[in-house]
Amino acid sequence: MKWLFRVVLTLAALVGMAVLALLFVPADPVVRLAAERIQQQTGRMLSVEGSVRATLWPRLGVRAEGIALSNADWAGAEPMMTARALEIGLDPMALIRGALAIETLEVEGAVLDLVRRGDGVGNWALPGQGSTGRVTTGETPSRDIRVARAALTDARIAFRDLGSGQDWLLEAVDLAASLPGLDGPLGLTGSALMNGVAFSVEGRVDGPVALAEGALTPVRLALRSGGSEVVLEGRADLDPVSFEGRLRVASDDRLALLRAVGGTPPDLPKGLGRDRLAALSEVTLAPEGSLHLRGLDLTLDGNALSGGLDLVPGEERPRVTATLQADALDLTALSREGQGGESALVTETGWGRETIDVSALFAVDGDLTFTSGPVTLGDATLDAVALSATLDRGRAVASFRPILAYGGEITGEWVVNGRGGLSTRAVLDLTGLQMQPFLTEFADFDRLVGEANLSVNLLGVGDTAQALMDSLDGELAFRVGRGEILGLDLAGMIRTLDLNYRGEGQKTVFDGISGSFAVTDGVMRGEDLAFDAPLLAATGAGEVDLAAQNLDYRLMATLRRNAESAGVTVPVLFQGPWSDLSIRPDLEWLARRELEARAREEAAKIEARVRAEAEEAARRAEQAARERLAAELEVDVESLGSREAIEAAIRDRVGTQLLDALRSR
Repeated sequence: MKWLFRVVLTLAALVGMAVLALLFVPADPVVRLAAERIQQQTGRMLSVEGSVRATLWPRLGVRAEGIALSNADWAGAEPMMTARALEIGLDPMALIRGALAIETLEVEGAVLDLVRRGDGVGNWALPGQGSTGRVTTGETPSRDIRVARAALTDARIAFRDLGSGQDWLLEAVDLAASLPGLDGPLGLTGSALMNGVAFSVEGRVDGPVALAEGALTPVRLALRSGGSEVVLEGRADLDPVSFEGRLRVASDDRLALLRAVGGTPPDLPKGLGRDRLAALSEVTLAPEGSLHLRGLDLTLDGNALSGGLDLVPGEERPRVTATLQADALDLTALSREGQGGESALVTETGWGRETIDVSALFAVDGDLTFTSGPVTLGDATLDAVALSATLDRGRAVASFRPILAYGGEITGEWVVNGRGGLSTRAVLDLTGLQMQPFLTEFADFDRLVGEANLSVNLLGVGDTAQALMDSLDGELAFRVGRGEILGLDLAGMIRTLDLNYRGEGQKTVFDGISGSFAVTDGVMRGEDLAFDAPLLAATGAGEVDLAAQNLDYRLMATLRRNAESAGVTVPVLFQGPWSDLSIRPDLEWLARRELEARAREEAAKIEARVRAEAEEAARRAEQAARERLAAELEVDVESLGSREAIEAAIRDRVGTQLLDALRSR
């Protein structure tokens, strides 16, 4: 800051005069003269409340106590800077040569109150300067000056940004600097406490006056705290603040340095920087405030990624655009295996009931393109990953393009929406998946071996994994090619009618399985399961309770002796929790079917008997009616053996009676 140079140069220029003057004249006139010169150079009032005395040994200089420098008019009446003491020591031989060589410049107990207005102007800016103190008019200071050692001890520096509302406070500040010349490099070392976090700093500026005047100047800055280190090396400008160069970050304490600036170190799992984090990149901080990383090499524990990143400030939140690649990733810590069998999503007693924090979805907006080789997730492994993701106002959409996993590939979209509570939708197509590792990882079921195609369209709403599963709605369909069901010889069990039969290899080989399900409130229900195996066919119906991780399904299996035989049908029940599934013949259904068959047989017998009795009664009634009719018609009963004979007999009888009536007339 240019005002600091002006204050130091003015004081130093007066030191030589002050040393001699203080030996012969009172201190007050000398102090007033120094204050006047500083006011002329900076526009600020310098006051000295304590004593002022010259020193001849061990160095030529002056010491003043109770120093105060006034504030900008708009920043309040309190001084911008106060100090318990200020001591300046000069090189007398340099003074004789006409040069100003400061051997020591020590400020004890300084308190700086720095404020920046909403328009970017700081209270350290002097008339004719911008927010950083760049001089736009005025004389250029002499370059014939050097500072062998400058020190700031036990200082306190407060910074308030009225525009953003940020407040920073540095305490116990100890700084040491050296300046061989205004055109030479400024070296800086120091330490401080910020938000209770101790850190150290090392810096170098190749031309501090050039930097203050707005030139792009080579700089190097290193911050260290605990196990974290941040190093910047390149070229910088102060008005506006900009930088281009190299960034190096290393941490083995999960970036605890973030606490110094009021941040919270991320709770990183193993594989994502828990034990070691390192980054190396070309970095550009543009004048408009955007940050750009190129050639980024990122190490997270044993995982290495590369790529680039752009961060652009926004009105509500910054926007990040990133491209990342990895040869391979080990993310076992994110799986159940890596978390002792439990996680926020899955626990040993079911789905997780811990609230899922989605606040990170609102931290930034952005776009991500990510590719990787094999990704290890405990027992599961993704062979390759290619995805793109967008994040907009708390809504993330990941598009799989594709993900190669379990011998197949996954395409589609997965949406996670944090607006108004958590909701998620998956619209996915999974083709060529090997079901045994897939179901082992996601359903703790390892008995189904085969290659499958699945289509999924599911929506869940809730703030916990359990709530999400309870609310699932949508549909699911699958087709499994030739494979095996381990632990069950279904054909052998049906053939021998032995419930304990397992058979050699304890498995059922099948040619295909297909089915579809409608999902409502976390329960999948389906009626069209089809199972096809050599000499064995089956259909199935039932439900899979995803929320309760429970299965209740009946498989109607038909065993045939050969391709032409009708076969024997036996129901098999799949019941119980996923982790302890029971597979057994449905004896209850068999008994019920036997009872129903016997009931049908008895009903048929009764129906036949009743029908026979009714037919006999009808025959007898018909015979009696025929006899009565034969007597009335005065014919033989045997002649009335048919309907036609009866009608003919009636006609004959009527005709005879008509003839008799005519004759009698």
